[in-house]
Amino acid sequence: MNNIDNMRKLFLDLAIIGFLIMMSTSAINAQLFETNELYPNTNKIKGKYYNGTGGGGYWSLEYVDSIGRIINKESYHKKQLMSRNKIIYDANNNKIFDIQTFDFNNPERIDTTRFEYKYADNRIIYQFRKLSVNDSTVIKLTVNQGDTILKYQEQAFHYRPKMKKTDVFETIYTLRYQNGLLVSIKKFDNERNSTEIKKYEYFENGRLKRRSIERIPEPDIKVVYMGGPGSDDEYYKYKLDSEDRIKVLYHIINGKKYKIAVYSYE
Repeated sequence: MNNIDNMRKLFLDLAIIGFLIMMSTSAINAQLFETNELYPNTNKIKGKYYNGTGGGGYWSLEYVDSIGRIINKESYHKKQLMSRNKIIYDANNNKIFDIQTFDFNNPERIDTTRFEYKYADNRIIYQFRKLSVNDSTVIKLTVNQGDTILKYQEQAFHYRPKMKKTDVFETIYTLRYQNGLLVSIKKFDNERNSTEIKKYEYFENGRLKRRSIERIPEPDIKVVYMGGPGSDDEYYKYKLDSEDRIKVLYHIINGKKYKIAVYSYE
């Protein structure tokens, strides 16, 4: 696995808990850019996460500001604090700083991811993400066909100090919408000359019902999902509280239902 893969995996791992709690009211939560749902009348969210067999011991605390944005996150394994993050937003409620103030594996280090945006009609048309001193990503909107087909170009820049060279990895994303809901994301990886297509289906209330993945060409080795049950064809089920917030999240794979997360709100 090369360095850029490590970078992508790191951000995927960091996003898992966020994804579980964000996967809610509409297709916007499945878009290319991370969205930040507001939680009015909420001060704190506690999440417990499971590996599909009822165990795991992983849980989180998320602290909410006066307008409903999550501004601090703490992740735990049993009683051990694993990480702590502080989040700062712009006026459009998109994060501009994600500051990891504690990491169990490197407690003396503070990591900051910085974001910059350009908007048009409240849509992000440009995102710059600073990952480290020399590594960053840039995403630009290149095609907009009536807000039903959007195409973005992502360039990931990774500096190799021994060679004093910056590698550039390009990915093209095509997003398709129907009735205001995102129905597919097509991802073309220029380096690998491969395509991944994610398709989405929804319940009547707009919550995500199904996510399926097609890979072209088919990988020689079957994709392995880490940390719990996973599949290229997953269904979702929810239990909601009186304010339409997720209380329990389930994944359904090959007809079998797995409890993935339980949330409580204060």
